[in-house]
Amino acid sequence: MSEHQHHRLQALDGLRALSIALVFFSHAGFGNVVPGGLGVTIFFFISGFIITRLMLSEWDVKGKIGIRQFYGRRLFRLTPALLVFVGVSLTLMSLVGDVWKGTELASVFFYFANYYGIYSSFSGELIKQPLAITWSLAVEEHFYFVFPFLFMLFAGVPRRFLMVLVSGLLLILFWRIYLVYGTGLAQLPHYRIYTATDTRADSILYGVCLSVIMSRNTTLFEHLNGWRAFTAGACIMLLSLAIRNEEFRESLRYSLQGIALFLMFPRLVFSKNHLNSFLQLPFVVYLGRISYSLYLYHWLVIGLVALYLPETHILIRLLVITACSLLLSHLSYRYIEQTFQALGRRLLNLSKA
Repeated sequence: MSEHQHHRLQALDGLRALSIALVFFSHAGFGNVVPGGLGVTIFFFISGFIITRLMLSEWDVKGKIGIRQFYGRRLFRLTPALLVFVGVSLTLMSLVGDVWKGTELASVFFYFANYYGIYSSFSGELIKQPLAITWSLAVEEHFYFVFPFLFMLFAGVPRRFLMVLVSGLLLILFWRIYLVYGTGLAQLPHYRIYTATDTRADSILYGVCLSVIMSRNTTLFEHLNGWRAFTAGACIMLLSLAIRNEEFRESLRYSLQGIALFLMFPRLVFSKNHLNSFLQLPFVVYLGRISYSLYLYHWLVIGLVALYLPETHILIRLLVITACSLLLSHLSYRYIEQTFQALGRRLLNLSKA
């Protein structure tokens, strides 16, 4: 790995850390001041950017992408830690007397947890619905069920590829507008727009668009990699957070935040500056690397602390939640994620030999 690639990786992990921090503090009792939903949107953007970047690199070398290897990597990246998390969650639910259903497990492992949560309800009265946190995994997997095949169709014609991606962004935006202003929020199930793939996949698409531009239109990317673009993006982001009208938040907010990240991301990740240096601090980078496990376990820990320490001062609860979440996430990353990712690499390399 070159020094430049290493530099990029560090900053991307740092951005993941920022994302999980927003989600964590929002769920831990500070949701009125910390935009947890923005953290998930950033996760989606990063995912689209990184995976497209890897696909484009493979395409440039081989003229194709390995579909089997693509899904194999995702399997070994996500599933082992998810299996352990679900096992821990169900064990603890059973111990405290919460009853769970088989359909919930199916929704998690067959990736329809987001729609299950919209149209049904996850179990967990004593420990608050620990499996509900998997909704965002479903959004990503739905996207990646389709995207590799779309990529193979259009990767060879970048301009047409970008037109298809922008068309997707507009289609999802217009669909949200129709649901909000045509159907009406009062007629929609709770979280219908926030967690559904058909209304949130554009957050991934914005990252895909930036990755394609970075690889195929370096002149435009250089214009984006400046303080003017970053400042414009920051202003758009602040505007998206400042407007509290519910119809706006469920329709235009996600598009504005996607545009804002599109403009801010290059300067944050690919330029040497104080913000970039912060994202590369060792603790920040490590927090980004354990962010997947931290995303899973923090919600379970919050439910346990609410059950056993309901009257404790919020700062004490925050310390307990933070310490337990970081410990479980470190163990999951060190002994589950890293172990099975290494195993996956070996098996996938053997299958190519």
